[in-house]
Amino acid sequence: MKLNGVALFIFWTILILLSAWFYFDNAVAYLFGYRNERFPGNEFWFVAHIVGATCSLFLGPIQFWKFIRTKYLKFHRLVGKIYVVGTLLAAVSAFRLALIFDCIACRFSLIPLSFLLFITTALAWYTIKQKNIVAHKQFMVRSYSCALAFVFVRLYQVIPLDFMFGVIDNPEIEGIVTEWMFSILPLIIVEIVMIWLPSLRKTNLLPK
Repeated sequence: MKLNGVALFIFWTILILLSAWFYFDNAVAYLFGYRNERFPGNEFWFVAHIVGATCSLFLGPIQFWKFIRTKYLKFHRLVGKIYVVGTLLAAVSAFRLALIFDCIACRFSLIPLSFLLFITTALAWYTIKQKNIVAHKQFMVRSYSCALAFVFVRLYQVIPLDFMFGVIDNPEIEGIVTEWMFSILPLIIVEIVMIWLPSLRKTNLLPK
């Protein structure tokens, strides 16, 4: 296996393991009911969000597997449709739950994130309908990054942030900072890698 292949394997392994950890520590816990006191009377939106997020987290990696895209195009398209429907459902339900979230300050990061998840996913679907493959791939990366942001915001439970910015004594402020940082930072990194860096490559644009 070449160096790039090893790096990709490690990258996807980490993402899938993080998604699995988040899913069993949060989604499964919600389904079994020991945390649903935060949103009483909104069980429908709970289940809708978990079902949609399941599609986002575990079907997303399949869509980026080149072997499947080239060898099993029909399967790729079917999984893509399920991903789009599930992710749009996750985005709408996330918006609804954010409106009644008991951490009011957290709404200011969760609501924009749910909007971004919906828009990037909808544009991924629109661009493939327009047969714009390049734009479709880019919006799929953005959509999956937004879906993973919901995973990343839970990393503060296991990764101390003190070494990055210093100690934040107020737990609520620490939670808000974490929500913003892990929501927006992945999208910024994606844009830098996907758009900024390729634009720095040398190209001969001057007329001969």
